[in-house]
Amino acid sequence: MTSVSPPSVAGRPVLVTGLLLLQAITGLMAFSLLAWELGWPISLLETAWFEWTTWGLVVVALIAEAGLAASEQRLSKVKKVVILTALLVLAAGRFGLERPLREWLGDLVAPRTAALLALVVVQLTLIVPVGLRLLRVTRARILQNVRPGTLFVATFALAILGGMLMLKTPNATTGGISWLDALFTSTSAVCVTGLAVVDTEHALTPQGQVILLLLIQVGGLGIMTLTYFMALVVGQGISLRDRARISELFSDDNLGAMGQLIGKVVLITLLIEAAGAMFLHMAWAANPPREGTLLWDAVFHSVSAFCNAGFSNFSAGLADPTVAGNRATQVVIMVLIIAGGIGFAVIIDLPRLILHGGTSMLKKLMPRSRRIARWSLRYRVRLHVRLVLKVTFWLIVLGAAAFFVAEGWTWSTDRAWEAVFNSVTARTAGFNITDFSTYGFAAVVVMCVLMFIGGSPGGTAGGIKTTTFAIALGELWRIVRGHQSLHMHRRRIARDVVERSTATIVLSGIWVTISILLVSWGNPEADPSDVVFECFSAFGTVGLSRAFTMELAPFSKAVIIASMFAGRVGVLTLVFTLAGQAPSRRYELPDARLPLN
Repeated sequence: MTSVSPPSVAGRPVLVTGLLLLQAITGLMAFSLLAWELGWPISLLETAWFEWTTWGLVVVALIAEAGLAASEQRLSKVKKVVILTALLVLAAGRFGLERPLREWLGDLVAPRTAALLALVVVQLTLIVPVGLRLLRVTRARILQNVRPGTLFVATFALAILGGMLMLKTPNATTGGISWLDALFTSTSAVCVTGLAVVDTEHALTPQGQVILLLLIQVGGLGIMTLTYFMALVVGQGISLRDRARISELFSDDNLGAMGQLIGKVVLITLLIEAAGAMFLHMAWAANPPREGTLLWDAVFHSVSAFCNAGFSNFSAGLADPTVAGNRATQVVIMVLIIAGGIGFAVIIDLPRLILHGGTSMLKKLMPRSRRIARWSLRYRVRLHVRLVLKVTFWLIVLGAAAFFVAEGWTWSTDRAWEAVFNSVTARTAGFNITDFSTYGFAAVVVMCVLMFIGGSPGGTAGGIKTTTFAIALGELWRIVRGHQSLHMHRRRIARDVVERSTATIVLSGIWVTISILLVSWGNPEADPSDVVFECFSAFGTVGLSRAFTMELAPFSKAVIIASMFAGRVGVLTLVFTLAGQAPSRRYELPDARLPLN
């Protein structure tokens, strides 16, 4: 007796295809409701309709998820029971989530706002699982032929365009915003720069600030992680070379651990931001900067600081009189900036670094112990971590000293503190506790050097990166000493790494020079110091300004937008993407000697 197999569409049962389609429609409707709630004013009747629609979508989504779990042939009965039980727990959590959130948020915001925020959280629980499942089942041929670098750049561009559209919605701003300013603000947020052509506190509504913070979070997490994950789950055939390049960008040698790394990135980001918000809340509890928004201000600045975005929802930034002298606030901000700037790979390796330090001390006390020697080898710190921590430390110290000397200050603890804070914020973040337009040209040069170097690979900062700077200095010293190859900490640096570092510095210098010329042409009356400072800040995705951003002409704004984009995705990645993949050359010509002096 032969069994009849169920009908299928393209090798997939019709039932499963229908459930996937139903789930996709559910996620799309939840996303549309979320965009409507954030972007457009809604009446009480529409609010009630949104609530009933959302709970209907929850029921439909649970039915679809249960059907997909039950129809999964590769799963055993035990796993199916576990999954279905988890879905029931999820359902109970979704239906029981709104009321506690309303009660908790009701003490902080208006009751209607609390209801909408609770509804948003529930809708996100619909959107995220649907997106992940769609990525797993999609096999888009157009993506299979796209290089990871191109996918990365395109994803960044799409996020910026999406942010621009959301900022143009009626609820986002108090008096409207032009398309160019919306594009500028979205680019600055996604590229975690912090340059602002509108007053964040007064020009953006609370919904607009939420949109801005979401864009900052997307950019801070690094769309590169999402891009790599998407490239894997849609079935793209990534070559081993491309995997190695992406792995190197994250400074992770284990190619099979990339998925786990992405999960760690998200978890570590949320934990650090939550801790930062808690400490900022404690620092401002006695004297809140603004009445009734203490929790929101703490969360906003914590996310902005860790993502090295430099955005503040205070008009004067951290130079606001209520927080300018609050040292506890500045300590928390600096710790968040450094944590986001050193890179996720370094943060993940910090426990190993501590264990390595402990075993090194024990090894000195008991040099003949074989067990301690094995521990020392087991917890050996990677070269990348060593370079990042050393270069970061010395850049902060030397940057503060150079800034102090450039301004010709006499010693005082307040001036020393100001110099240290400026040295930390100049390389990555863009927060200000003073007016940068009051500093002299020598200090501007020091700040431009720090902004050009930027943060570390795999982190939330821009610039050429600390490792590139370290390799360039090492290569210069190698040439002076006449050595054949570059050695660092008992390791030989691969030649292609040195070449990419050199190319990055040269291309970055050319890009910044051209942007300075173009902005000077667009704003001919501007102070040259302001133009130079603005262009370095944009390319380094720092966000500091000498009160010049809002004076930019439309053409100059377009130049700064391009610089922020190139600085965030990496000028070398952008050039490779635009140039395409050239055919390999199978021959070499004779060497030529040219005079250089």
